Amino acid sequence: MPASLFLSGPCKICGQNTSGKHFGVLSCRACAAFFRRAALWSPKKAHCPRGNCASFENKNLNCKQCRLKKCIDVGMDISKFQTNRDSISSACKKPAIITRPQSLATFLGRPEFMLCCEPDKASPVKLTIDVTYLIDIARNMLQKKPTFPNMPSCSNSLEILSSSLDKMRSLKANEGIKFIKKLGRDESLYTWEQGFLRVVEWFSYFPEFRELDESVKLEIVKTSWVAWTRLDKIFETAANQKNGVFGDSILMVGNECCMDMNDYEVDLSWCTNYSLEQLAYFFLTPEDIKNYCEVLQYIKDLDPSGIEVSYMLLQLSLYHAGSKGQGKVMEVAEMLLEAQADNLHKYYVEKLKMPNYSSRLSQLMKINRLLEADLRLRIDKKRIADVFDILKVDFSHPEMYDTT
Repeated sequence: MPASLFLSGPCKICGQNTSGKHFGVLSCRACAAFFRRAALWSPKKAHCPRGNCASFENKNLNCKQCRLKKCIDVGMDISKFQTNRDSISSACKKPAIITRPQSLATFLGRPEFMLCCEPDKASPVKLTIDVTYLIDIARNMLQKKPTFPNMPSCSNSLEILSSSLDKMRSLKANEGIKFIKKLGRDESLYTWEQGFLRVVEWFSYFPEFRELDESVKLEIVKTSWVAWTRLDKIFETAANQKNGVFGDSILMVGNECCMDMNDYEVDLSWCTNYSLEQLAYFFLTPEDIKNYCEVLQYIKDLDPSGIEVSYMLLQLSLYHAGSKGQGKVMEVAEMLLEAQADNLHKYYVEKLKMPNYSSRLSQLMKINRLLEADLRLRIDKKRIADVFDILKVDFSHPEMYDTT
């Protein structure tokens, strides 16, 4: 080693053998470590309590304050401290700042459902659409015993409902499928009317249902037709897509009416002063589309039979009607479901020879639970719309349309 780089001699603080220069002074490792620890003491702590002790006589280093003072006197410099030398340590790394994706709601600091609220567009005075005629039609349909030519032999009411649904679908299929390009006032009211009457017709084939009081029957169909229709249209969409009748972007939206989700127009001017973009929270959110596609895929994978489809339609509609109606309606709904659960049990055990059907039934009911959650969310959104007067129309029987 060249002489100019060879550093040796006693420690300038304590006189012990040195190990080189530390913080600008020839010192031992012990004094260097001490200075590294004590250099940032407060002035009060660094002051010697005795004032002038002979700390270093006979190499006595008990007074830390005087030892620190001597480190400073001989020239040790805190500016020569080195930090962040460990290249693999993350202790000193500043954590990355994680921010939420910027959206209009986060930017404005307002909930998404309030973004569209503009006082000048609110509609406190509403136009009432009278749908009493639909109730009158439903009452007449439920009073008459339906005729079903060539009814296949059925051993219970669940089989009757399954055969009735097949018959209703076959009659409508003969009329052909119509494409809807624009969804406006006329199209919406027409598909709702046809959906409601289809549910009334299906329930009219239900023997135990026909025996109920008229008021209970009407209450059930009024509050359950949207739930029934949504599930029925998903079943039809899954069947048509699976059979290659139309592509994945085409969905059934009414009785033999479909819509291409990549090519359609929505006109809301008849029911609100807000634009479709302002009401994005209420109509076809990405979460709605995701849930719909999830349910659709479940149905394609499970491929439920006619009996299973009828039970799912009945369970979803009666559960929804019972939850909304409570009291007598809930009691009747539970009674009807219990009887049909027994019929479904017989179907699995006696006809399919499947005594361990709990797993499959659980998968089918998962579909219904997803739709139930969606219906509850729709009711909540409708309440928000009512609070802020977003809609400028109302219905003579509002309980029929709170989930549309």
